[in-house]
Amino acid sequence: MPARPSAPELLGGMPVAALAGALVGTLGAFKHQSGVSAVTGAGFPWGLLLSLAMVAAVLSAIRVSFVSRLYTIAAAVGVVAAVGLFALRGPGGSLVVIGNAEGIVWLIGSVLIALLVAVLPGRRRAGSPPADGILEADAREEDPAP
Repeated sequence: MPARPSAPELLGGMPVAALAGALVGTLGAFKHQSGVSAVTGAGFPWGLLLSLAMVAAVLSAIRVSFVSRLYTIAAAVGVVAAVGLFALRGPGGSLVVIGNAEGIVWLIGSVLIALLVAVLPGRRRAGSPPADGILEADAREEDPAP
């Protein structure tokens, strides 16, 4: 079984992972409407597609980079918190995530992607012993056997 991260590693890494998730959620919240006309609502929602892909890519990278799932959960909480915050009305009554089709897909899609990536199993190759992390696995593969 892989070694669990120590308490200092968790105390240092989980806030960083949550911050990374919050940054991804914030960027996606502001860019998910790109490509859609504010006047007509027409256009291809490339901003929505790229924002959802960014959430999936960042959370997946965190998931495969660390042994513990806790870092991915912290990043997923950061994404969901940022998306939820920007779905609320601001002090002036303005909204970042509006209630059109793209906004609803962004709200539901980002949360579903975060949940899906957080519950996915870690990466392991068939027949290989569990590694302590991505760096140890790579070092073991490159080390020639005598």
